[in-house]
Amino acid sequence: MSPSCALLPLVDRHFSGRIAPPDERRMREHLPDCAHCRERYERQLLLARLDPSAPDARTRLARGLGLDASALPSPEGRASDTRANAPRWWHLALVPMTVACLALLVVRLPSMSTDDAGFTARGAGNAAAQARLLAYAVAPGGHTTLLGLKLRPEQELAFAFRNPDAHRFLMVFARDTAGRVYWYHPSWTDPASDPSAIPIPPGDTLRELPEAISHPLAPGTLTLHAVFLESPLTVKQMEALVKQGDLDAVLPAGADATSLQLQVIP
Repeated sequence: MSPSCALLPLVDRHFSGRIAPPDERRMREHLPDCAHCRERYERQLLLARLDPSAPDARTRLARGLGLDASALPSPEGRASDTRANAPRWWHLALVPMTVACLALLVVRLPSMSTDDAGFTARGAGNAAAQARLLAYAVAPGGHTTLLGLKLRPEQELAFAFRNPDAHRFLMVFARDTAGRVYWYHPSWTDPASDPSAIPIPPGDTLRELPEAISHPLAPGTLTLHAVFLESPLTVKQMEALVKQGDLDAVLPAGADATSLQLQVIP
């Protein structure tokens, strides 16, 4: 998990469309010098591209500047009617600030290919916009991309989920062909403990799980599982179910599982 920065909440407020203009300016001035905030920005940017309910780039920019979105240039470069009626001095002052913000909003945009992107609900296909849970790879420098079908043994992974069916708990883990289980959420490294599934809120909004985790994965086939539950199971209870075979057949009533098969390449 990346070290914290006191200005990370400004990134979150920018993407929620609730940031005040002075904080927007402070965030933009701070981003070039803070790897942690740039990583958070890029991950939020990816989530915003995938979440149809999130404010779009023009809306975020307008709110950060203290304007209505209609006051910004259209994508074709034509001013809106509201903007056309503004005083000329405001037009000249706004243009360089707008250009600077737009450049920041599109920098290092992760690939949005959906052919191999994310966990999907059964029968939903592989479109990222329909995914119940998205997995994405976090590079050492903080660059974030949707996870493809291959990953490195030491790959750091992060996740985001949707919960349209209002399940109450979530577990995310991987299993290799030798039967080894690697836990992501809840995180589990102490054999003496037995943590439970994490509680999750309902809704179709894409929500990021707040930790990126890596394991020393064995080369070969690896299956990532996301299990949505009505009542919590512990990691040891889930591993006992996994050993019985077909996960869908042994899960408790009301549970829903989705999976993604990957190849771990040295």
